[in-house]
Amino acid sequence: MTNQILLINIEEGKLIPITESLDLVGDGANIKQVTDKEEAKNSMNTMADLSIIISNAASFELFELARGKHPKAQTILVTDLPMLQYSPALKSEEHSLVDHVIANRVRKDWTVNELKITIEKLITSDIFGIEKYLEIDTPIERRSIKGSSARETYNAEVMAFAEKCRLGHHTAKTAFGITEELLMNVIHDAPLAGGVREYIGKPRTAPIDLKPEYWGELTWGCDGHILAIGAADPFGALRKEKLARYIRKLLKRDDSSALIDTKKEGAGLGFFKMLYSSHGLVCNVCEGKKTEIITLIEVKEQLRDFSTMARSIHFFSSITS
Repeated sequence: MTNQILLINIEEGKLIPITESLDLVGDGANIKQVTDKEEAKNSMNTMADLSIIISNAASFELFELARGKHPKAQTILVTDLPMLQYSPALKSEEHSLVDHVIANRVRKDWTVNELKITIEKLITSDIFGIEKYLEIDTPIERRSIKGSSARETYNAEVMAFAEKCRLGHHTAKTAFGITEELLMNVIHDAPLAGGVREYIGKPRTAPIDLKPEYWGELTWGCDGHILAIGAADPFGALRKEKLARYIRKLLKRDDSSALIDTKKEGAGLGFFKMLYSSHGLVCNVCEGKKTEIITLIEVKEQLRDFSTMARSIHFFSSITS
């Protein structure tokens, strides 16, 4: 069955830098592009079985119509606005109206490639792997996460890798911090969220040896444009609603203490650090089987605060591993 995709690219927002013939995904998709808001509304009212709706405008009217007319469709906002600006434009309903946010970056290749990758993942349900976000044949480093004993070693490896790639000391330190949070999530938070009772009450600083069935994997790679760091666990316990709750806390962070989820299985502070330290956060989940969290850093663009910089945020789910 051909996937019906509506791409709304209007003057109300920064235009998506679509190239030539909208050849984003090849076979398996029929993409209609509209350049007028009324045409967009008419298309949503008349087209049947839309599977993906993409808009470059943070328009409450358009996304509300998309949800009402096509409740099963995945919605994508492609924007150069930071969260603190597109959230009010969407009447603070972005968590229910928008499934994916793609930063419309200065380097247009980021935007076009990420949109292409997102559409392909939604169509195929092949969602896992950092290699999807890197150029073909980019070498990927892989390490098994068996417990806390190798945490410092892995942190140092990723930092040294970034320095070897000449990404600069600041980016290398950022990569170190991201890796630390990813590892802590796999070693401590994921087993708790997955219902492993033997970890209840253990502080995050406690040494832990994971049973083989709880082992995870750390991956990283860089193609000269993007540094991708990811970690996977075998629990598949992360829920879209929880991610949305963490992000809403970041949007309204007038009280820094509210960033931290105080529940034992919480990882709110870790998500905050990963979002704050990257240009994009990707969560891939096969419920009950696997969760993969990926951070993406545009190596030639400076990281800035949420109030001034657009960031990509994704949550993909799949019924197959």
